Amino acid sequence: TLSNRIQQLIILPTERCNFRCTYCYEDFLIGKMKETVQASIERFMDRRVPELSDLSLHWFGGEPLLAKQVVLRLSAHASRLCKEHGVSLIGGLTTNAYVLTPDLFGELLSYDQRFFQITFDGWQEGHDAVRKMANGRGSFERVWENVAATKRSTEEFKIQIRIHVRRDNHANLEILLHNIARELGGDPRYSLDFEHLRNLGGPGGKSVARPLSLSELREVEQHLRRGYDAALASFAPRPSSSYRPASPVQGTPVGEVKSNQLPEAPPYICYAAKPNSLLIRADGRIGKCTVALDDDRNTIGQVNSDGTLTIKDEKLRPWVRGLSDLDAKSLSCPLATLPS
Repeated sequence: TLSNRIQQLIILPTERCNFRCTYCYEDFLIGKMKETVQASIERFMDRRVPELSDLSLHWFGGEPLLAKQVVLRLSAHASRLCKEHGVSLIGGLTTNAYVLTPDLFGELLSYDQRFFQITFDGWQEGHDAVRKMANGRGSFERVWENVAATKRSTEEFKIQIRIHVRRDNHANLEILLHNIARELGGDPRYSLDFEHLRNLGGPGGKSVARPLSLSELREVEQHLRRGYDAALASFAPRPSSSYRPASPVQGTPVGEVKSNQLPEAPPYICYAAKPNSLLIRADGRIGKCTVALDDDRNTIGQVNSDGTLTIKDEKLRPWVRGLSDLDAKSLSCPLATLPS
């Protein structure tokens, strides 16, 4: 993962969002990426891809699909280059899925954007209480409709359903998991990821009261998975899917991990700790971390109009220091111990 022949790009095509989740840490000040920045990224790909064996392209925001034309343009460019030079392309999005229509979903898959992380905070009422639209309305109905529609695809993809666990939403999450089991259970393209909702900064982060610890999260996850396993069994035989896997899909398929068999997570190395992982913001600045967007330490350079990068070594080194001293904390979250 540290080879110079592997490049990870995390691109923010816009830093604005159609949601106003109560716990969000972002400020939404920077809008859609300008055409000049898009062209600079294309030229960077032109220079870099012929040197690579693998390119990882991930889209973040804001909500990246508010700038879907930017996502599609640069994804298409990357797809063409990688095919031309025999480079493996892995692509995906962290998206709220509100505008992820079947047509857009299919177009993204055609450019090898096959991984999607989509968050739910519960079933309808529980989700809408915290995951609100910018106009104050709930977002659940449209998001659920779009996620459920993806199952009709015959393509290979992975949707990681991220489930936010709070102290007060366990009963509502049981309803959510019952419906996931009914609609998606048994299809290996979907996986579950339980996360404890916590303060990640900004005014929104301060609204998160008494977040679960990691040990508490694991206990809650075991309880929720037991109920989920029972729901899966009640829907046997499971709903049919038009998808037939040609090869195993990476990840933990929905329904495959039993509540008493939760695996121990391997030591985690954050993308920001890796020198070959770069964040490109909507205004062309280069950073390392998708959380510390308002932290000057997270601006390490700029994409130039000719496709070259200007990187300030003195600002990059603190992010990747864990690779030299193998400090577990620096590797798992370089931001947490980043020098002032």
